[in-house]
Amino acid sequence: MKELFTPITPKKIADEITDQIQLLIFQGTLKPGQKLPAERELAQWLNVSRTSLRDALNDLQGMGLVETQRGNRTFVRPITTCSIHDPFVAFLASSPENVFKLFEVRKHLEVGAASLAAERATEAQISLLEKQLVLMQNDIRDNHLGAKTGIEFHILVAEASHNELHLHLINTFYDLLQEPFRKAWGEVFRDKEGWTKDLNQHKAIVEAIKEHDPSAAENAVRVHLEDVEKVWKRALGIP
Repeated sequence: MKELFTPITPKKIADEITDQIQLLIFQGTLKPGQKLPAERELAQWLNVSRTSLRDALNDLQGMGLVETQRGNRTFVRPITTCSIHDPFVAFLASSPENVFKLFEVRKHLEVGAASLAAERATEAQISLLEKQLVLMQNDIRDNHLGAKTGIEFHILVAEASHNELHLHLINTFYDLLQEPFRKAWGEVFRDKEGWTKDLNQHKAIVEAIKEHDPSAAENAVRVHLEDVEKVWKRALGIP
């Protein structure tokens, strides 16, 4: 019977750090794209040595959960990129039609996220969405291509869904679709009418979430993304 049991051994400090940060990522407390505190500060908060912290960060990077960029800045990665990113890159590179297939999946995902956001969004999250509308309006006023603020808007909706997997998936999709997004936004922003129409559609999404009306939120996102779908087809040269 002895062979059924494995002796208990104390965990290394680095393993405990890894487990704690991993749990925060899986819980959605640490969000995709979020920058971790500087090493010195994080080591102080955890009451560990910087050597142990670096070992843990190396483990997390090997797991695909964080990414260290130039200047030793460490960011949280979407958990879905750990296994699907590279195959998806190859899939998307094979044809414009495949890019559009991923867009279709993203469309259905965002409709669902908006429905959940209408049920679950807090007053603070609704306030953030309203502030994002102001930033989008400022882009129009200043003649800025609003791709960044537009993407941030949809990520805020995903956060308001209170479903961490929605957030990680949507972040992954936006990461994969960066280049097609630039082309599509160029189409949208050819004239001021396109800018204003896009902003009004986002306002309708926020209004539905604010009213806690899942059906209206779904419809508002669907209307918006069906328009975007036409733009994407033009940008990608799909009949």
